[in-house]
Amino acid sequence: MLVPQLLLETLEDVLNDDFKKFKWYLSMNVLDCCKPIPKAYLENASRIDTVTKMIASYGQELAVDITVDILRKMCINSGAERLKKAYTEGTAAPTTSTTTSTTTTSTSTSTPIATHAVSAQQGSVVIAPMLHGGATGSWNITIEKP
Repeated sequence: MLVPQLLLETLEDVLNDDFKKFKWYLSMNVLDCCKPIPKAYLENASRIDTVTKMIASYGQELAVDITVDILRKMCINSGAERLKKAYTEGTAAPTTSTTTSTTTTSTSTSTPIATHAVSAQQGSVVIAPMLHGGATGSWNITIEKP
């Protein structure tokens, strides 16, 4: 299952009052590495719009992490655990992209090379992909300026 679908299904299980609170958390400084999404962008946002804004702002993997963190803060632990489990079991493929400059990440182990393209517009911040489960060994990261 794709990350946007996974996030959408998770938010569809959240009651309307809790969804409003979820959007409030998104407009706060949830994680130190992430800028809040402005309240005006979330005020009348549907669940689909919210997922789209989260992925555009944070990338897919970080959007999942933030959703899990917020759900736990809201004491919706079962939803947080279902999302985290589904994501880490590989039902969602982690990729992040926006537009323009390209950063490429590749593994260097005895397993086949996995490459992830990450790009950002001028002046943007690129958050490198995080490695999950069994990610031991050495890794080469190549950053190329076009």
